[in-house]
Amino acid sequence: MAQWSTVEADHHQFTIGERQADTLAVAVESSLFDAGSDFLTVRTGVAYGPVSIGVEILRDQPDSTLFEDWENVAECTINASTLCVMTLQGDPVQDFTDLTVIEPGRYRVRVHARGRDANWDMDVTEPTEDYLVQLWPVPRTQGFLRLKKTDTAWSEVDPKIPIATQAAARESVQAPNPQALGRPKLKRLVNRNSVSRFQLRNFTAVSDVAHLDRLLAEKLLALRDDELRSVAQWLPRRALAKAGLLDIEWVSNAVTVLEAGLWERPKDIYAAAVRAMTGGDPEIPVTQIVSVFDGQKPVDPVFGAMNALIYGFDPDPAVATFLALHGTLLAYGPQWKDLVNELEAAFPRIATWTIEGS
Repeated sequence: MAQWSTVEADHHQFTIGERQADTLAVAVESSLFDAGSDFLTVRTGVAYGPVSIGVEILRDQPDSTLFEDWENVAECTINASTLCVMTLQGDPVQDFTDLTVIEPGRYRVRVHARGRDANWDMDVTEPTEDYLVQLWPVPRTQGFLRLKKTDTAWSEVDPKIPIATQAAARESVQAPNPQALGRPKLKRLVNRNSVSRFQLRNFTAVSDVAHLDRLLAEKLLALRDDELRSVAQWLPRRALAKAGLLDIEWVSNAVTVLEAGLWERPKDIYAAAVRAMTGGDPEIPVTQIVSVFDGQKPVDPVFGAMNALIYGFDPDPAVATFLALHGTLLAYGPQWKDLVNELEAAFPRIATWTIEGS
């Protein structure tokens, strides 16, 4: 019988695996989870907040009768001596006592998910998504299998693997190289402990920036945390100025708070920014420009500027930098090279740094 509890999703994810697993060492990518030799990082629909999770330890492979109750089901193999359910920051959920007594060895892990489309990219205070994780020992490593998929969350990162039939459920299916799918695989030039649990190279904002300016993305990935924090502080003012919003009092005050080094984003700033992004603030003009990431899709620069402000407060400096940069690039639109020039002028190390092999 499964043990049920909740885990806090953070940046659309939580992890199951070894406490000290290197979650950047991804071998399998899918719409449901990324996995390495000793972990799975599950992708959630909500950006932040609790999700329900059940964990069931089995003696052998279960049947497929549960599939009709779930929207996405996939499985892979991991090796483990100890396992836990944990947050992005590595904090374990203590409720899953069954995981603490499993024997060291090789385990097949089947993840079931539902509800991920309901509150996509939202902050929630109550669970709106359910996950059932089943584990059983196996004698050898088997590849990734997708067993069911009817939801749309994270579909853009799915490998081109068909849904396995029940008759072939025990067969290994290897994921193609993600580079072959046209998604840049950014090399990590340094390892910063603060982002070791965040799969930054698979982050949509990093991929978008890399498609636009690969060298810039690589240089930013190589910056120290204090340098990244400075960039994250610097970007929102440029985005908001480009969108014509700095003359609004609460916007100007919010930028001042950010630049003062207060990383705990005040709730009133977040609420005001969300209202502005959704057209609920009469002071905020509505305009459209061509998206820098999609030459045909129109985008409101206010959306990008407000995102730069919101995410500039992120406690992880690398995440704050790339999300704020993503939003600022949206605010600049076709003039995005002007932003790169301003960024290099403000941070000469970025301008002069040559990345080996670039």
